[in-house]
Amino acid sequence: MKKGLKIFISIVLVLAILGGIAALTVTFYGKKYVRAEDTAYTVLQITDVHILNNEKKDAKAYKTITEMINTTKPDMIAVTGDVTSEKENYTAFKSFCSFMEEFKIPWAFVFGNHEGLDIKYEPGEKLDPDKIADKQTLNDYLESLQYCIYERGDKDVDGMGNYYYTVRDENGKALTSLIFMDSNSYDEENNGYDHFHDNQIAWYEKTVKQIAKEENGDENKVVPSLAFFHIPMKEYMTGYKEGTRLWGHKFPKEDGSPAVDDNMFETMKKLGSTKGCYAGHDHTNNFSVDYQGIRLTYGVSCDHNIYMTPFRGGTLINIKKDGSFTNQSIIRHRGQSTVTIGKEY
Repeated sequence: MKKGLKIFISIVLVLAILGGIAALTVTFYGKKYVRAEDTAYTVLQITDVHILNNEKKDAKAYKTITEMINTTKPDMIAVTGDVTSEKENYTAFKSFCSFMEEFKIPWAFVFGNHEGLDIKYEPGEKLDPDKIADKQTLNDYLESLQYCIYERGDKDVDGMGNYYYTVRDENGKALTSLIFMDSNSYDEENNGYDHFHDNQIAWYEKTVKQIAKEENGDENKVVPSLAFFHIPMKEYMTGYKEGTRLWGHKFPKEDGSPAVDDNMFETMKKLGSTKGCYAGHDHTNNFSVDYQGIRLTYGVSCDHNIYMTPFRGGTLINIKKDGSFTNQSIIRHRGQSTVTIGKEY
């Protein structure tokens, strides 16, 4: 159990979002953080930062991220997409990556639906072509960085950035595999957000079995895993209604799930490896639920540019010495000078 300040702070937020009213009561420890003795490895999830080459607002996002990192001192940072939605995206993207590299902590990245969009010039709009990059250029830049563990992955599989990293204990035994996947961007045919494609689901199944074979000598003896991607699966919404709510809230009319269903969640259940999923995309959703044996968690957005959310922050994932895991939400409320850290759940 994580140790923190003995005095809890109970905060009731009354939020008017998109025409609806939602009440949320959250209990936090204070700023002090001490890693629990049974925690072997920590991952800090950061999502939807939306750097826009706006010096003042970008500085707020960077300050929040800096405080989260300095307070929790994670072993790894997982960035789950949409670090920018700026038209001159290359400048903003490189700014964020340079910022991350300064911490000298391994960090993973998955693409959101904004970074690599084809840029459309509006009539009379003047943009610098040298400050614009397609997804392939961003991919190449990520792979050139010293501390970023991002990999392009199999070129025969759709998306960019389908890869994994195995967390091991002090004896070299695999505790958990972290699986990173590109959830793609837009599905023009169905007029909505995209989903995991069939060959990505096949890649996921092959990868889980491959890890099991390498670590345990049997593809059916799976290693526990956590999955990171940007666009939440449709089961996030179903899970909020039918699963066990562990933390947070779904806000009215906020549902950015794919236009069509895919078979990824069913494949995860069938294989029995992935016990937790971490997404972003829906800035004002922040809930975590247990649904059919898999924990589905929205990362807390760190956006200071697009949405007027009442708080920003991140999610700390505590991987235990037995391979299990817990979450802790890290929040900075509007007008608050420091971040506060939630208890483990």
